[in-house]
Amino acid sequence: MERLARGERVELPDARMLVPTDLVVDASGRVPLAIHFQGGTTIAEENFARMDRRGVLIASKLAGRSSAFSKPFQDPAAFRELLLAGEREVTRLVGRAVRFGPILISFFSAGYGAVRELLKEPEFFDRIDTLVSADSIYANVVDEGVRAPAAHQMVDFMRFAQAAARGEKTFVVAHGMYQTEYASTAECANLLLASVAGTRATSERFTARGIPIASEFHHRGFHLYTFDEAGAGIHVDCLYMIPDLVRRHVTLPLETARPSTKR
Repeated sequence: MERLARGERVELPDARMLVPTDLVVDASGRVPLAIHFQGGTTIAEENFARMDRRGVLIASKLAGRSSAFSKPFQDPAAFRELLLAGEREVTRLVGRAVRFGPILISFFSAGYGAVRELLKEPEFFDRIDTLVSADSIYANVVDEGVRAPAAHQMVDFMRFAQAAARGEKTFVVAHGMYQTEYASTAECANLLLASVAGTRATSERFTARGIPIASEFHHRGFHLYTFDEAGAGIHVDCLYMIPDLVRRHVTLPLETARPSTKR
């Protein structure tokens, strides 16, 4: 199958950046940025191409369990340098100074480990506009006899969910029902839903890939999709439905949507 993602690829620290051939730079110099954690750079690029979203993509090369994603970003300087390195390369390619924004982060499976670290830093919490969780977000349980996600590992995701429910951010969550020894994506989604006083409504809709949606909840910028499947299939399907979720719920501000100069 022919790949849709076309452009210049630039190596960054533990990541690869795709600068599309048809990149349009806003008059202000702001360039929308999508970042993806877990699943490989090729899938991230193809998902990005299907988002119908302007800007550039930084696809993480990190892989493994959640600690493989969290440890590199326990030092806030690592993410700060990643953004600066990307901005320098885009500036070089387009011939004018740019700054990334707005910022969308999508993450799959263990990729939540990176996002959890980023949200701890007020600077990054403020700068990230959108999160798209593709059957990601796990946590430890409170205790052997208390099967609930540990609050200290969920607090910043809950803060982001509440900001989205106020209309200040966008947070899209898709999850299956696969059970784990630790708190599952479904159990963590339940906590996020409770943090915005939400209740799932039964759905008869389907995703763009034809996956039946069991239930959903929407309030302002917070959107939750539940899939009543517990196998590896729905886990991977959530990765591939990221473009659909972005097209449904994420819009760019007018100032970044208006064309200015084309590289």
